[in-house]
Amino acid sequence: MSGYGGVPPGWHDPYGGQGGYGGTPGWDDGGAYGPYGPPGVPHAPVSNGSAIAALVCNCVVALLCCNIVAIPGIVTGALALGRVQTDPASARRLTIWSWSLFAASVLIGIILLIVYVAFIVTSDSDYTSTGGV
Repeated sequence: MSGYGGVPPGWHDPYGGQGGYGGTPGWDDGGAYGPYGPPGVPHAPVSNGSAIAALVCNCVVALLCCNIVAIPGIVTGALALGRVQTDPASARRLTIWSWSLFAASVLIGIILLIVYVAFIVTSDSDYTSTGGV
């Protein structure tokens, strides 16, 4: 036979069925896989590149800027990295949180830098006095 639902020529059922008609699930009897056979190629493994990048970026911000917001970013990045294979949906949410905390850390660092520069510029660095000794 040829086509869908047929048994290949010379096929022998190792489980004792009658040539695939009623004995083996997955062949034309509508068993476990239905009339189309077992599933094909499995999906590609989930990538953990974004979780690694978020973890590294948060570590760099925590070390260089001493920013306390980066510490929860490190924690969420590490949790996401641990859950990539077991719970991809949770890992994706944690990675998004880690990137969000990284963005908040960078934003806080930029604001502090602007405030620091503004304080230096507006401070009175001229030590001359109008009177006295």
